[in-house]
Amino acid sequence: MQRREFIAVGTAAATAVAAGQAFAETAPGAQPSGGAAMQDMHPALYKNLENASIECVSTGNDCLRHCFGMFAMKDTSMAECADAAFQLIAACNALATLAAVNSSHVGSLAKTVAVICEDCKKQCDKFPKIAECVECGKACQKCADECRKV
Repeated sequence: MQRREFIAVGTAAATAVAAGQAFAETAPGAQPSGGAAMQDMHPALYKNLENASIECVSTGNDCLRHCFGMFAMKDTSMAECADAAFQLIAACNALATLAAVNSSHVGSLAKTVAVICEDCKKQCDKFPKIAECVECGKACQKCADECRKV
């Protein structure tokens, strides 16, 4: 391919791509590229549950980090707390993912996650002077409440 042909083909391809994008943006019935109208088509059914689950994962990770620090100091008094936080993180991650995509399995999983959250909160309540445990306990309660709403 000669240089002139290469430039001509490249220009034609760029023009075709630009025209396609312009057509998609201005076609009758086309939605804005910001996705605002698309959200109306497929609303999040479990947004509060998703957010509560994500908060549980975050505070559970904080709690688990604290437990690991205690283990490093040869203190295993929080072993049950660490186990509960580990299970909480795994369950709430799964629930947040399914809630985000409006899965038909959210209700079933939410029942189990509510129990896991309550178990974790019981462990958190054993350590009222540890900030990570207090915050995790609050998140657990909030998530369990949201799970029951489903």
